[in-house]
Amino acid sequence: MQPNRRAFMLTGLAAATATTLARPAIAKPVTLTYWTPLDPKSKNPRSRGEAAMIAVFRKRHPDIEVSIQPVPWQVIGQQMMQAVLGGGGPDVAQLSTTNLPDQVAADTVKPLDDYVGKHWTTEEKQDFLLPWSNTVYDSKKMGFYWNTILNNQLWYLRDEVSGTPPMKWDAFAEFMVPQAKKANKPGFLTGLSQTGNAVQFTSWLIPAFWASGADYLTPDGKPGFLNAGGEKPFAWLMALIDKYKITPSSITSLTRDNVLDGLEGRRALSTMMGSNVVSTARRSLGNSLVLADQPGPNGPCPAFGTGKFLVMNKQTQHAEAAGLFIEAMISPDAQLANAKISGEIPAVKSVLKDPWFKTPQAADIRSYLEYLAAYPHPFKYQKGNQFLATRMALAAQQMVEGKPIRAALKEVAAQWEQQQQG
Repeated sequence: MQPNRRAFMLTGLAAATATTLARPAIAKPVTLTYWTPLDPKSKNPRSRGEAAMIAVFRKRHPDIEVSIQPVPWQVIGQQMMQAVLGGGGPDVAQLSTTNLPDQVAADTVKPLDDYVGKHWTTEEKQDFLLPWSNTVYDSKKMGFYWNTILNNQLWYLRDEVSGTPPMKWDAFAEFMVPQAKKANKPGFLTGLSQTGNAVQFTSWLIPAFWASGADYLTPDGKPGFLNAGGEKPFAWLMALIDKYKITPSSITSLTRDNVLDGLEGRRALSTMMGSNVVSTARRSLGNSLVLADQPGPNGPCPAFGTGKFLVMNKQTQHAEAAGLFIEAMISPDAQLANAKISGEIPAVKSVLKDPWFKTPQAADIRSYLEYLAAYPHPFKYQKGNQFLATRMALAAQQMVEGKPIRAALKEVAAQWEQQQQG
């Protein structure tokens, strides 16, 4: 990493702290129901980090109770939709990165303009690391980032990989061949299962499209991968399997959690994964886990920055209290507490001015921020994204089984167009 990249993120990105405005007291005792993919009883860093965030809210608003209900990340979006459409559901939910646009399309979430940050200045709105507009649909603010996620870092094992992997695809593959043979395990692992919306696969596929001169979807919602650039990432993956033989064909059945478990269990030498689960892997691997930029056709791929969202149930009877909860969770105090415990990237930039981010404990976060600063790329999930993500994974499965890349991608594009038409 270049030294000026760190300085840019820790000084140039620092902005005014997003403040929590005075709000009228809640007239009567309220209990909010909060759905989260993190189990509050778990001792893992991410669960403890969110517990610290909720503690900030409870300290500020002791008159509002919070009932925390964990829901698996793979199904929380679907269950939210089903519950709200059935007349129930939580007051507030933390959804995975891909869920927001589909909740908006299903009309299950309430616009937050009147409940969160209503009187914030433009400067306060610009304090978020990711664009304010990313969670705006039809001119309405439909969610707030709970955190920031760098989706696409290369992970590899320092004590099993000799040297630094190159940042160009072909050189990376050639570098990994002798390493995989020596270790007698896959040199690179990914997961093509459609479970969990194929999040591990698409998290590196989307920036690979960008680096190849293609796109996932164009701004007007059209397929951006029906070209030579769109074929390149799949051709590289097929070469890892068939030519270089450092990736097994069994990846067709692997989920994100399978891939994470594989690296934690030292059953592979490298993968590409998001910053939100680094703390999970470090519990097993410690400093053996090395983080690097994502290799691409000509060098590092653009950084794919997203985040998890907080949304409000359209039918909540406690919108004012739910707004206070969301404001507390995205406040600098809560964001700093979570960063220190879980190692996750804060949602707001001003938190980065805290001296803790210069300590060795914040080294991973600094590396994420450096990548985001050096290779930025705008991205906003569109409605129907989850459908497209699972079809991309299915197409890759078919390619592994012998279907031509172009034919598989044409089929995905046709399915997408049909889905968009109703």
